Order: sequence, then structure tokens, then C-alpha cells
Amino acid sequence: MVSAVKARRTYNGALRKEQAQMTRDRILEAARRLLVSGTYSSVTMEDIAREAGVAYQTVYGIFGSKLRLAQHLIEIGFPHVSDALKLFEGMPDSAEPELWFRTGARVSRLIYELCADLLRFMRESGDPGLLKRFRDREEQRLEGMAQFGVWAKLERSGRLRAGISPAEAVEMMWALCGPDQYTQLVFERGWTPSRYEQWLADAMINSLLEPPRNRSRAAVR
Repeated sequence: MVSAVKARRTYNGALRKEQAQMTRDRILEAARRLLVSGTYSSVTMEDIAREAGVAYQTVYGIFGSKLRLAQHLIEIGFPHVSDALKLFEGMPDSAEPELWFRTGARVSRLIYELCADLLRFMRESGDPGLLKRFRDREEQRLEGMAQFGVWAKLERSGRLRAGISPAEAVEMMWALCGPDQYTQLVFERGWTPSRYEQWLADAMINSLLEPPRNRSRAAVR
């Protein structure tokens, strides 16, 4: 009898925990829909509760404040970035620079497809803390390009356009690969993510690289 009671309590506890997690997830999904499509100041906790189908006291009880809820959205919104960056790990140092740019465009697309809305929200929220996190992420993105040795690979290729230093080339890539371009082209102009990827690769190649030297007929033979 005692074992049956303990088992029932364990089951009820696990069920309550599962239900609480489902409620939490539903609130986060509702908040993301509202916050990324509106402004931080215009969306209220009551709006989020209504969208999630729960009492607003429930939202306050779980997250405490709108800022904490927004911060939690940011904290859980980027787990896919590390997987996308793994595409660079298999790239040989001898790869043609075009392949690096096309891989970079692919990585940008894979990242932004799942979080460009959050990045836009962070930048446009008007909250100093979220804006700082956005700027910190952008600085980390630039530093990451340097850590991957992109500038050294471009320099070794001998294909950089005249007048562009390797450091400037990395900064130009950083600007072209920024989230604003994805937002403007995909969200605002209706481009598909694949069209964005193609455009980004072509833009980097055409802006930064000299055309490949034509091989001689003897070499072709």
C-alpha cells in the first residue's frame, strides 16, 4: 500500500512538472510571436498571457517581469549557431576562396533562418540591456572570423582585389553577413532564404576577389 502511494505521488509530481514545462514553453512561444513582430514597449505581459491562453498571474509567476522573459528568449534562441559553424571545420586550407565565401553564405543562412527575428528584436527593443547583448554578439561574430583565420586564407589566396587589405576584407564580409541584410531581403522584400544565400555568396565574391586567372591552353591540355 505504501509503495502504491509513493508511486502515485511520484507520477503526480512528474505530471505536474511536465505540465509546468508545457505552460512555460507555451508562454515563450507566444512571447516570441508578439515581441518579434511588435516593439518591446508596445507588448504587455497581459498581451502575452492572452496569446498563450493563460492567466497573466501565471506569466508573472514564472518569469517575474517582461524583461526577464525577453532575456530568457534570447538565452535559449541560439543553440543552432555552433552546429552551423561546424561547416567551416571540414574546409581544407587549400580550398578556393570562392568555396569559403559560399560556405560563409550557407552558414549565415542557417543561423538567421532560426534567429534573425530575435536579433531584430534585440536591436529594436529599446532596452539598453538587450541592445548591449546585440552589439556584443556582433563583436563576437567579427572576432570569430578572425579566429577562423579568414584574413590569412584570403591573403594566401592572392585573389584579393587591389586596394583591399585582408583586415578590410574581413570587415566587409562581417558587414555583408550581418543580420540586417537578411531581415531586409527575406522579411521585408520576401526573398527566400536560398535566394539570400546565393546573393550573399555572389556579393562577397564579386566585391572582394579578383577573377581567377585563365589557364593557358597548354595547361588545359
